[in-house]
Amino acid sequence: MFFNEKKCDGCAEIMHEGEDIVVCPECGTPQHRECYNKNNACVNAHLHAEGFDWREANITPEEPKPAEPAVNSVPVFDAANGIPEINLPIFNAESIVIDNKVVSTNTEVSGIKVKDALTYIQVNANRYIKKFIRHENKKTFLSWNWGAFFFTPAWFFYRKLYKAGAFFLTFAVAATLVVLPYTNIIAEATETLNPLMETVYVTLLAFFKDMNDTTANAFMAASEAYMTAFRPILPYVLAVDALTFVLPCTASAVMANTLYRNKMLDDIRIAKKATSDPNIQRYSMLRRGGVSIFAGLAALMAESYLPSIIMSVIKNFI
Repeated sequence: MFFNEKKCDGCAEIMHEGEDIVVCPECGTPQHRECYNKNNACVNAHLHAEGFDWREANITPEEPKPAEPAVNSVPVFDAANGIPEINLPIFNAESIVIDNKVVSTNTEVSGIKVKDALTYIQVNANRYIKKFIRHENKKTFLSWNWGAFFFTPAWFFYRKLYKAGAFFLTFAVAATLVVLPYTNIIAEATETLNPLMETVYVTLLAFFKDMNDTTANAFMAASEAYMTAFRPILPYVLAVDALTFVLPCTASAVMANTLYRNKMLDDIRIAKKATSDPNIQRYSMLRRGGVSIFAGLAALMAESYLPSIIMSVIKNFI
């Protein structure tokens, strides 16, 4: 009888006495057996890892306290809803300005509302929503992301695109190991090139100080000697730059916005499908979205040190 007249989180329909109801043994969520069978699991299974308890979330407080007004943030959830009381940023504006045009937050982009996208993206949300609206209007989902270009693969971890981040991190480490012989050749050639570059620099300063045929010829001779020594290693330099920077960074810059958009759509739809409670939906979007500074920094550290660690381990076994 405790579940009588309660909403089923699976279909949002009221549960009545005599209906076939099952209760999740982990979080206590009551649901129609038909809703449970559709998912082959509890409708709130995605919240189990967060310690969600349906019974605590549905206890009616004896003396509800009025919410205190706030300008920049509000306690969206509290202990009465079964979620820790924390201050979360509010994204409840009725409209935002994109390309000097006022866009309602109830406008749908790829089947989701702009206000849900604002809640999910959080950091630089307006900029990404603008990209997504342009993509939809132009029927194309390819664009450029400078953050992903300069910070591959850290940008993906920062935006919680862990699968894509792991792929680009693996590629970066593998590419560094593959070009290691070329890197050694370049390093050895640098010992010869450094004195020649110093000569070029000295003769150039002499030419600027006293512009005559003698200083000009000295500078041209030094430059030609440097280019002659540099030309044999030029293919190795190009190969190293292409494999470790140009190709992976260009690919990530072109793919980043599309991958991020797809993940956002999937996460928001999962949150909407899992429950009819708007507070829990929003909490799920906030947790799944946003950014992770720690993950981004960890990816930078891994990209910098993993190749050296791997080489050290290989040398110890050889």
